[in-house]
Amino acid sequence: MSRDYLIIEQFLIDALQARALQAAFDLQIIDALADIDEMSVDGLLRGRNCDFSGGQFLLQMLAQNDVVATAAAGGQRFRDGDSVRLTDVFRRALPFRDLLTTKLEFSTLVAADYFANLPNLLRSEDEFTASSKLFELFDYGRCLDITTANCMHAARWMQLTTMLTRYEARVCAESYDFARHSQMLDVGGNSGEFSLQICRRHANLTAQVVDLPVVCHVGARHIGGTCEVDRISFSPGNMLEDTFPQGCDLITWKSVLHDWPDDVLPILLQKSYAALPPGGRLVIFERQRWDFSHEVTPYGLLPVMLFFRSYRSPEHYVQVLADCGFVDVHVEKLQLEVPFLLITAAKAG
Repeated sequence: MSRDYLIIEQFLIDALQARALQAAFDLQIIDALADIDEMSVDGLLRGRNCDFSGGQFLLQMLAQNDVVATAAAGGQRFRDGDSVRLTDVFRRALPFRDLLTTKLEFSTLVAADYFANLPNLLRSEDEFTASSKLFELFDYGRCLDITTANCMHAARWMQLTTMLTRYEARVCAESYDFARHSQMLDVGGNSGEFSLQICRRHANLTAQVVDLPVVCHVGARHIGGTCEVDRISFSPGNMLEDTFPQGCDLITWKSVLHDWPDDVLPILLQKSYAALPPGGRLVIFERQRWDFSHEVTPYGLLPVMLFFRSYRSPEHYVQVLADCGFVDVHVEKLQLEVPFLLITAAKAG
């Protein structure tokens, strides 16, 4: 099922327990246990970059987070000679290790943005952005000139967007009939992962990704070597300044529009309308604004929560689409780790 990956979220709730899990990956403790039923504690900790007491502490934290268990009667002391194993539920999460470790890495990166810079975050978006580790990483000014340094810089943040999209795209593909289309234009398509996931399911579909030059360069490397490489092309450009390529019967916006302020949103959607033929369709797949008094706020969501000012209500999108001339606007709300919107619309034809 497309949402099976959400099993990882239960291991990303508590900050200290999530950091312990990250340490267990770094120390290759998870790898050591992955291919066997169980291992003695002393054998597991031998040669790791921790002393025995530190290893005990780590294993106890992992047990509290339902990552490991011990066969020892009555407890989680994890003494020398005890056996330890991965829990069944964590083994079911391991197939999504790429997403799990990526979310751990980026949550650790931005934790200081909350704990050190929360007053800035509350006071001013611009003031916070200037001091934020995440926004320092998401430096789109370094995505114009294709240099080795700029490509390496972009590749790091593109790891997060790619991993999120890898799994979110599969949910989108189950919720919308992409088979009705032949040519997709993915605006702000990043590494091309969204196009890849959709094309992988629909052999009749080709895709064109529009994004900044460095992003397209890194994305072409990401897609290279896949079976779909000949059906996915990249068009470097500026989505705000340049005319969108013609010839597509579908335009997709996946987790892009929240990057743009309210006064720019109509411009981008109007350009989409102009690029589509009569009867062509638009798909928006985005996080929606959510209520933090009801939704949980686990450690693993720290990176996406930083954009809380940017997420919009479905009514906002519907109104702008109607103002741009779109018809047959449909909204579906999907609950992933946070509330998502799947909005579809058509150009009158």
